[in-house]
Amino acid sequence: MIRQPFNDISPDEADADLSQALGLAQAMFVELIVERIMAFEAYRKLASLSDQPQLEMAKIADIAHKISGVGATLGFGKAGALAAELDRAISDNPARLANPDYLKQVVDPRLEALLDELESLLDA
Repeated sequence: MIRQPFNDISPDEADADLSQALGLAQAMFVELIVERIMAFEAYRKLASLSDQPQLEMAKIADIAHKISGVGATLGFGKAGALAAELDRAISDNPARLANPDYLKQVVDPRLEALLDELESLLDA
């Protein structure tokens, strides 16, 4: 007979294990915030100096996509939603990224909102 892995623990023990695992994942998410903020700022600076900002913006979108994918799951819904907006603003309009006005009016405000939210998570 194949043994089911959770048959030997009570529902209360399973809940406690799950809560502990979630807490560890949340802590890891918060620990990575400073690194992500620094990466966002570095790629934004490189994009502002480049004739082809699309390459650096794609890196920003990649980080934002990762945040959006786990943010809500770990209880950071606002950060996840803001990251998803930033990801879409970059990924859905790659040709527009060469336009400085698009970057200034669409991408930068979304990036700033996400950075503000990430920084607020550090203060919590």
